[in-house]
Amino acid sequence: MSDLVIDAYSGPGGVGLALDALELQHVGIDIQDYSDTYPGEFIQADASHVGFMARLPSPALLWVSPRCQAYSKLSYANAGRYDWDQTPKERYPTFADLNVRAVIDAVDPDHYVIENVATCDDLQDPTRLNGQAFGLPIENERHFETSFPVPDARESGDPEIVTGRGYVRAELAAAKGVPVEWSESEIRSAIPHEFVQYLLHYCPSVSDVPLPKELRQRRLADFVAEQGGGAGV
Repeated sequence: MSDLVIDAYSGPGGVGLALDALELQHVGIDIQDYSDTYPGEFIQADASHVGFMARLPSPALLWVSPRCQAYSKLSYANAGRYDWDQTPKERYPTFADLNVRAVIDAVDPDHYVIENVATCDDLQDPTRLNGQAFGLPIENERHFETSFPVPDARESGDPEIVTGRGYVRAELAAAKGVPVEWSESEIRSAIPHEFVQYLLHYCPSVSDVPLPKELRQRRLADFVAEQGGGAGV
């Protein structure tokens, strides 16, 4: 199946919306029923179940967004605040608990992406992205382990919208390209469409995905500046 993307741990469809906009064939898989919100085909199933996942068609790309609670700063802050008798990695499922790498082996995709928070230490040599690099009003740094090389896209700056500081929910949803009707946790955990498009631009098994427009314009401006602003560029 050419260009098929399996979107594992899909949630309501943050990645799915980006895949839909790129007109890629995709199927979302989640243990919760998101059939009313996920754009396109959806299967309610446990994406950590190796046997089930092995029965799926081998895709061009397997996108995996496992739960982040074992790795998030908030979990570690809460561990200290509430004096937990377990560390977040003991309290919440890790990649090993979720069979992330066993599932990748079982599905045998042409390529894969594993997405998680910037503090996830189970990602191997991840690509680092943030919103400022794409001209977005949010930082939202996320890290991605990929089976193909992708350069980092991070820029420093003072984002207009900072979660946890009285941000406007509708503005955050708009910045990420997801419906404002989603729950706050769903909006906060979603990644911007530009991140998905940027990564897939470099994926050898997914064809004809351009760089996000804002990044193309920035790179063109940088190139023109390097050439001295010549009119013939």
